[in-house]
Amino acid sequence: MMTVLVADDHPLFREAIVDALRGMRDDIGVLESGSLSEAFDQVAGSADIDLILLDLRMPGVSGVKGVRALRTRRPDIPIAVISALTDSVVIRECFDAGAAAYIPKSLPRAHFASAIQTVLDGGIYTPTDEHVVTAVEDDGEIDDSLLCRFELLTNQQRKVLELMAQGMPNKCIAYEIDVQMTTVKSHVSSLLQKLGVSSRTQAVIRYEKYSRHLSAPNRRDQSS
Repeated sequence: MMTVLVADDHPLFREAIVDALRGMRDDIGVLESGSLSEAFDQVAGSADIDLILLDLRMPGVSGVKGVRALRTRRPDIPIAVISALTDSVVIRECFDAGAAAYIPKSLPRAHFASAIQTVLDGGIYTPTDEHVVTAVEDDGEIDDSLLCRFELLTNQQRKVLELMAQGMPNKCIAYEIDVQMTTVKSHVSSLLQKLGVSSRTQAVIRYEKYSRHLSAPNRRDQSS
């Protein structure tokens, strides 16, 4: 008997995934969780889980951090990320975090079953080019893909970006966070890549939009 843990906070999506799994083989048992904390409890309480199907954005620790957190707790269980996001940067970071598969939710049922079987057989599944977006469109809005990209930033990279937004040059940033100039340059290069931009100006513009997005619920709460 193979046991698969399905961690997805959307009941309809989770039900569809569970139905697809049970339709694949007779020897697949399914566990379900609606949040990452529930998934942590499931992996802590069961030694017989063969695969984790993880939605990338759930209550708790979302994004790639969720993959890392589960890998830390149970490095013996392969993780297949299932997500509506098809951002190439996010996909790459998931694999870097230890995922064994990245399965777009847009896949047809037969392709989904094939991807799952590949991982159960010990393989790696990567989506084809037709299911991958290589750049985030800057249309003035903050979508889940861009939110996930910001979640990829390390604490130090976030601090560097905040100081960039204040207009500080690299020399001042290095002094402020007490590191070498070469370290600041490395952080800047990495954060530009993660945010999908080619210049400091573009990074700052996206950061300002991101900050406004995060503060919007607080403004609504204060006005209600």
